[in-house]
Amino acid sequence: MPQKEISSCTDAQLAQLVQAGETEAFAELASRYLPLIRWKAGRIEAGPLEAEDLWQEGLYGLLCAAYTYREGASFRTYAGVCIRNRILSACRTASGGGNLPLNNSISLNYEPDLALESLSHDFANPETLLIDRENVEIVKNRIRKELSELEREVLSLYLQGKGYSEIACILNVTKKAADNAIQRIRKKLKRSC
Repeated sequence: MPQKEISSCTDAQLAQLVQAGETEAFAELASRYLPLIRWKAGRIEAGPLEAEDLWQEGLYGLLCAAYTYREGASFRTYAGVCIRNRILSACRTASGGGNLPLNNSISLNYEPDLALESLSHDFANPETLLIDRENVEIVKNRIRKELSELEREVLSLYLQGKGYSEIACILNVTKKAADNAIQRIRKKLKRSC
């Protein structure tokens, strides 16, 4: 779908496109919701986590919201709850010492001075939105360039919240192969940052 058409979709329509596998729809949602994610992350006591970790968890919460959204409540309300819950869950995990996945997470390379914590999430700075959209494109291009087809499929399933066993079953590979793919993905994306 052309970018112009995607940018004119409502958030609920974008969620439906994400569910249909349209990656550009999630990029648009992410650019719309990064100010909200930053605002929510700034309101939570993070403990050992950095702002980038919380933003990444918030993006994951947004992705989960897009995949699980059903008509009823407004998407903004639903996404806000999913984002907040994901950030809180990450903080609890980090405080409890079970934060191995967070320690191996990949930074999205956002500059802390770009945070919109003082702005209402209903109004976004156009400059920040443009920078956020460019950052999303950089990450997407890096994924396309650095990862093999199997690694991209594993990453997609992993970001949907699937465990190693589920990924292995879906892709018809061993659990160890799925685990190894995740480790290679982390190394490749960290190396290219």
